[in-house]
Amino acid sequence: MTAGAQQQSRGRRKPKSRFGAQLEEKQNLKEIYGIAEAQLKNYYKAAKKSTDETGAALIERLERRLDNAIYRASFATTRAQARQMASHGLFSVNGRSVNIASIILSQGDEVQVKKSKRKKSYFTNFDKRMQNAQVADWLVLDVENYGFKVIGKPSVDRAGIGVAIQEIVEFLSR
Repeated sequence: MTAGAQQQSRGRRKPKSRFGAQLEEKQNLKEIYGIAEAQLKNYYKAAKKSTDETGAALIERLERRLDNAIYRASFATTRAQARQMASHGLFSVNGRSVNIASIILSQGDEVQVKKSKRKKSYFTNFDKRMQNAQVADWLVLDVENYGFKVIGKPSVDRAGIGVAIQEIVEFLSR
């Protein structure tokens, strides 16, 4: 092959295979929620057992994680920050202290910043910051008590994560 022909072929890429596209979607989902492969597989297995559509059940489960709920309630600016806040024990769920970010919240659960942690610099001007907060429709804020309550189920279309859920389900079903 001549140098010119070799140069031309370097710039071209073959179109992604179906497997490649599905793999990329799965990797994007893992990156968005900051979860490991094993966690995703466990969530998929639980979603598969659900009576709901597998893809919807998978996203609902990911959305109901404590770290994601903290992010969706606008207590944190990123999911990574929310995970760190949860793992550092800043929150209590239904009055019980928690430090596990992957806890799955249920309808009726109340999440609050612990009273001892409210003095941290991050929570100064909390009430002002929360005035313009964009909160998911399945959560309701309780600014006076530095908390929020789960009042419903998260929906796939409102999650707004921008991944092809059906592609991910097909990939994980192999």
